[in-house]
Amino acid sequence: MKLRKEFIVGIIATIGICGLVLGFFYLKGLELWKDRTSYYAVYDNSGGITNGRPITLNGLKVGSIVDVSFNPDNLSSVIVAMEISDPSVLKIPIGTMAKLNSDLLAGPYVELQWNDTNVFYQSGDTLWSEVSKDIEDQINERLIPLEKKTNELISTADSAIQTIEAIFSRNTDNLDESFEGIRRAILNFESVSLRIDTLIKSEKSRISSVLVNVESITKNLKKNNEAIENTVTNISQITDSLAMVDFVGTINNVKTTIEQVNLLIDDVHHGDGTISHLIQDTLMYNNFNLMLDEATRLVENIKVHPNRYLQFSVFGGKEKSRLDARDEKVLKKFIKDSLRNN
Repeated sequence: MKLRKEFIVGIIATIGICGLVLGFFYLKGLELWKDRTSYYAVYDNSGGITNGRPITLNGLKVGSIVDVSFNPDNLSSVIVAMEISDPSVLKIPIGTMAKLNSDLLAGPYVELQWNDTNVFYQSGDTLWSEVSKDIEDQINERLIPLEKKTNELISTADSAIQTIEAIFSRNTDNLDESFEGIRRAILNFESVSLRIDTLIKSEKSRISSVLVNVESITKNLKKNNEAIENTVTNISQITDSLAMVDFVGTINNVKTTIEQVNLLIDDVHHGDGTISHLIQDTLMYNNFNLMLDEATRLVENIKVHPNRYLQFSVFGGKEKSRLDARDEKVLKKFIKDSLRNN
């Protein structure tokens, strides 16, 4: 019975020890049931990193820090032992850098900056390493611009306060006059608003009439829409017809006619032709007028005394003491033809 109790106690103690071991490895971030590869990195400063801190790749945890110790060859640097447990990155390509970073909230960690090559480190090799800016540098990097903006804001606020003080420190009468001017402007605006309201009320009937007329015009336009469209179509056809007219040919014909008239005028001016002689030759003009006068007197004399010139009847019958209308017409035609031939 006593042996049985001791056996049970031993089993419980063994389970407790195993639990402690498993808890220790869990707290360390180690997973006992996964394949792991070990690598090392050398840094000038540990940056406060401790065992169990994560190793990340693109923001995902792929391993843990298992040891941080001084470099026996150079005590001014530290060696960080890393274990990679993620099966997809057990092999790290040559050229991959282990960068020691610090986060304000999460603390220090190692970030793998992957190099995409087909040549890999062996487990236990030392990776290229780099220490990023520490927390103080990050704080300074973020606070310095904020401090500058704060100083600018304070300077602007100080200038505004000085301006306000300068305004209120001036003569109070000027300030009172400014407020009085603002008050008068407000009163004037109210007065104008009242006048406009009164005008609208007094002219309400006219405004209504205008609106009715506008509505009537729009209705008429709507009713006569077809006629308007026909008118527009006719105008379009007229413009198309005008566009088809050969204005160039017409203008050319007019130009040719004007040129011919100019040639005729030049001929008259230079004395070519009968018309030119009649216009420019005074003697010929006077002779022509004299001949016309004599022909007229001859016709009148023949009409009064036909027996002096005709001893027989031209058209048959008895002798006539005076020409009748038919004989007079024939005689005039005969004289005109004679003059034209001359």
